[in-house]
Amino acid sequence: MDIISLIITILATFTTFSLFSILTGVDNPFFALAENIYVGGAVGLTIVVSFTWIVSNVWAKISSNPLANWPLVISLVLGLMMLTRIHPKYSYLARIPICIATGVGVAISTRAIVFSGLLYQIRATIAPIFNLSDPMTSFTNLMIVVFVLTALSFFIYTREIQGPLKVSNKIGRLVLFTAFGALYAQTYMGRVGLLLGRMETLLIPETSLYISVIIVLLILVTIIVLTKYYPETMKKLNP
Repeated sequence: MDIISLIITILATFTTFSLFSILTGVDNPFFALAENIYVGGAVGLTIVVSFTWIVSNVWAKISSNPLANWPLVISLVLGLMMLTRIHPKYSYLARIPICIATGVGVAISTRAIVFSGLLYQIRATIAPIFNLSDPMTSFTNLMIVVFVLTALSFFIYTREIQGPLKVSNKIGRLVLFTAFGALYAQTYMGRVGLLLGRMETLLIPETSLYISVIIVLLILVTIIVLTKYYPETMKKLNP
């Protein structure tokens, strides 16, 4: 048995089930430890990946031809200016790159929202309804138009809801309920898929290490269950 694979499997199992231990409703030190390990690992990985990308892409191009890559020089200087926030005396210099990044981000987001959230949605709604060669497509496009109009009618607040508008308002409310339900189901299935993938990775590893997974799981569950009946001990262990 590969000792490195065994250690990785045990640590991965411990971290995973320590994070899931919060679902028991018992505030335990395993969750706090795993939470800090997860956040610290994510920050460390981000720093390493970012530094590697800067060295291999930005610094390599600047060192080869600084004049041709002057935008990268400006970007690198602005990025380094953000690090001045750690020093109180020079922290004001970080406001310049932060303002530039915020302005560029708002501009890009506004353009993306206008196209993806408005124009593309209108273009997707305006579809040919009558298509004799494909009745199912015609029915689908018709339902899209009807559901969009009835959903929009639900947000009319400037006049009294009565008559045909009242019927459209009720249909629009049902359409919104259905859309929210489908969105929730999609989110739920995505989370379940992540959980199943993680469980499959732990219980069906590349080597026969599933016994260590079961042992670590039983130890964690036993400790958490026992500490539930000894709250004073748990208070001493919690950070």
